[in-house]
Amino acid sequence: MSATSKKRGVVLVADDDPMMRLLMLEMLGQVGLDAIEAEDGVQAVERAATARPDLILMDVDMPYVDGFAACRAIRDDAAGATVPIIMVTGGDDIEAVTSAYEAGATDFVSKPINWPILGHRVLYVLRASDAIARLRIADAQNRAVLAAIPDTFFRLKRDGTYHAGASFSDSDCAGRRVFEVLPREIADRLMEQMENVLATHQIRAVEYELVHDDETQHFEARLVATSSTEVLGLVRDISARKRSEEQIRRLAYCDSLTGIPNRQAFLETLERELHRSQIGNKKFAVLFMDLDAFKRINDTLGHNVGDALLKLVSERLRETTRPSDMVSRGDQATNLARLGGDEFTILIPDLERVEHALNVAHRVKEAMRRPFLIEGNEIFVTASIGISLFPEDGDDCNSLLKFADTAMYHAKNCGKNNAKLYSSSLTMQIMSHVKLEVGLRKALRNNELFLLYQPQIDVPSAEIVGVEALVRWRHPERGLVSPTEFIPLAEETGLIVPIGEWVLRTACKQAREWQRQTHRAVRMAVNLSAKQFKDENLSQIVISALQETGLEPRLLELELTEGTLMDDAKATLATLEQLRRIGVYLSIDDFGTGYSSMNYLKRFDVRALKIDRSFICGLPQDSENAAITRAIIAMAHGLKMVVVAEGVETDEQLVLLQQYGCDLVQGYHLGHPVSAESIMQQLVGEAVDVR
Repeated sequence: MSATSKKRGVVLVADDDPMMRLLMLEMLGQVGLDAIEAEDGVQAVERAATARPDLILMDVDMPYVDGFAACRAIRDDAAGATVPIIMVTGGDDIEAVTSAYEAGATDFVSKPINWPILGHRVLYVLRASDAIARLRIADAQNRAVLAAIPDTFFRLKRDGTYHAGASFSDSDCAGRRVFEVLPREIADRLMEQMENVLATHQIRAVEYELVHDDETQHFEARLVATSSTEVLGLVRDISARKRSEEQIRRLAYCDSLTGIPNRQAFLETLERELHRSQIGNKKFAVLFMDLDAFKRINDTLGHNVGDALLKLVSERLRETTRPSDMVSRGDQATNLARLGGDEFTILIPDLERVEHALNVAHRVKEAMRRPFLIEGNEIFVTASIGISLFPEDGDDCNSLLKFADTAMYHAKNCGKNNAKLYSSSLTMQIMSHVKLEVGLRKALRNNELFLLYQPQIDVPSAEIVGVEALVRWRHPERGLVSPTEFIPLAEETGLIVPIGEWVLRTACKQAREWQRQTHRAVRMAVNLSAKQFKDENLSQIVISALQETGLEPRLLELELTEGTLMDDAKATLATLEQLRRIGVYLSIDDFGTGYSSMNYLKRFDVRALKIDRSFICGLPQDSENAAITRAIIAMAHGLKMVVVAEGVETDEQLVLLQQYGCDLVQGYHLGHPVSAESIMQQLVGEAVDVR
């Protein structure tokens, strides 16, 4: 064992999965920690007792004894009462979190595990544990000193008069009443405990505070009966102990980054407010706030800027949330908490009207929109907020927090920078959304996805010169799922990348098959999503698809939207250059709906523009659309680009586009999206070879 690992400690890894244990050991080794292993809960309890590890990483799901039971067993043993235990759970819901803490866990992590972050988290918990241990030692030393060397003592008669003959009463207090020496509230408590001592002959203690020179000092007075009418009191200064206890409390209940209450503190506050509101027939609201696109700030500006932003956000939340919004009986900060990451919660008690909660959410939302100044730079963020109400939405803490979280995600789905109230229909929507996501993840594996092809017609010759590949999903229970429903879901979940790669390979294979059977060279158009275009492996994926299928690069058309191209123009130029070197045909899809710079459009050097169907649908009656369409065609031809018109649905539109000089057209008037076999028949039926 190295000097570093001796200094930092030994970790017990309890998990029935050998691979997970191996990954845990590798992670611990990278941060300079040694480890021992346990294969199940029983072995974990045994090794915790014999090896005395400095920290335990405990999986929840293990044979014989699960992680929760093993954690409780370790806590029951004196040797394991204080060892930090981090539970590793596959669930990230509030029930799993609550079960972990109830079992005695110090912290928890959810699978899938972010390994680099877990390493730092383990080191942080070890440091916190070491700090708490030092504080406990300091507290014990303080207690020993105070027990051995009392500050002072006194004798007090039953009528509250200090007796002469003791060190304290020999000074200024002899013969004086306790009400003349101490504040009235403290004196009353002292007299009450003196009566208990004289009645029971048991030792009683009174803790109280005194302010001296603007400094609060904490004292403890212990009383013992010396006769039926007199008690002996021993006064000790416990200020140091109180400071230690407060520091320990802050470690347990305060967020280390922002200084505001953490998840555990908020859950306990919520539990108390729930009990109070149930007894008093009161209402309250839970606000769940999440910063929009916070991950982008971490990824682009660094985690140090992200941490600084979270500190400023917590300070602004303190300023924005008025005292009247908080529980007036105590510190208003206890109703504001950081649950983790960029998630914050606010408790609004004694709610009279729902509008009050919405007003608070609006103030918070507007406060977040003001720029944050970090390292001389202005950073702009927005926030999405979900609101749940007691008792309308739930009568337990877990439900209220979960439903506020659900409403927050609904706010994000409605365009972000929103505040939404929870409703039961949201749960149904989310369940449906989750079910659809699960189905989509299985769709590729179960061959549920398939392609249809819409022909692109050359206007002068009226022949098919290309087709656009369109992905469809045949769900085993729902039947055909609209692309407008599952494509955004694929984008949101990242599934668009593997789906897009499957579409690319399948379309290339089909184009080569048509060429082989019909001796016709038809260009295959495939849409690229923004995520695919930003994939650093895109060029290699395209090359691989072409090599596997034998399709010539010139017969593959990759369609990109204006938004994708303009998102990062510098990076776009580099990617387009890689694709041009491969020899594929590049086009801009849905042209006219974005904000393309004419300068960049020229530099992009794409082959074709596809006019968005929104400009075609009003033709020929809509004169403005006609003017825009004519201008786009003229501009594209000036840049030596081919123009494709989408959404052609009438013969009048086709005639007008022909007059404008449009090169290619596609739409329902010329052909619906059809199967590969139908395209094959159309190609065979055309007499002219357009190779």
